[in-house]
Amino acid sequence: MKQKYLELLKNKKFLITGSTGKIGKCISKVLSNNHVDLILVDCNKKKLIEQKKNLSKYKNKINVYQCNFLDSNEKKFFFSIVKKNHKHIDTIINNAAFVGDDKKKGWSVKFEKQSVDTWRDCFEVNLTSVFEISKEFKKLLLKSKNPNIINISSIYGVIAPDFDLYKSNKIFNPAAYSTSKSGLIYLTKWLASNMSPKIRVNSISLGGIKRKQNKIFIKRYSDKTLLKRMGTEEDIIGAIIFLSTNMSNYLTGQNIIIDGGRSIV
Repeated sequence: MKQKYLELLKNKKFLITGSTGKIGKCISKVLSNNHVDLILVDCNKKKLIEQKKNLSKYKNKINVYQCNFLDSNEKKFFFSIVKKNHKHIDTIINNAAFVGDDKKKGWSVKFEKQSVDTWRDCFEVNLTSVFEISKEFKKLLLKSKNPNIINISSIYGVIAPDFDLYKSNKIFNPAAYSTSKSGLIYLTKWLASNMSPKIRVNSISLGGIKRKQNKIFIKRYSDKTLLKRMGTEEDIIGAIIFLSTNMSNYLTGQNIIIDGGRSIV
């Protein structure tokens, strides 16, 4: 994206979890292009190093931290090292999500085969980590002039899935994913109430993102939206800028739905 938000984002520092995923990369690139300093967090060290290298052409400071949110020891070290190395954080984007696709683990399979282990792992990453990060970095946020937290949820945290979309497809809709994302929307409201009036907390619920799904699924999903298409990673950027700047100074505890009208059809 070529839009410039430099004046609104000038001198800000963002912490982004799940930074090497498609959405995380898109957000990181736009923010880097606007000279925002980044604290990038992901479980894959190799991808983090590659991401930092790819963003090196921009005039911003980038720190990368490996952390698997399923590992309690890694989380403890991550929390301590960030507190040690950084004096403040302006915005936290909780983007990390459990998206396991290994059928043997009982994830992207029919309900009868979905496992309790993947349910627990999903909640640990999608919900518990957000609770911990918000709690651990509250003091760093309070040192910012306009601190806020942005939680990345999903349209399936708002509406029930239409299982007709998945007929004759190899992809499914895990109960844990939808339920954890619904919980994230409520946690957003709880945190907004608890952290007010100093820290604003909002969430963004994304509709289906077009990636490598088969043509049948893409056509079925697109037909269920008012805009007749699936989303892209770039569709989230406007909301990120809005929520993280003074354009939204009187907005907290809200869930912004970006789904092409899917949820009102």
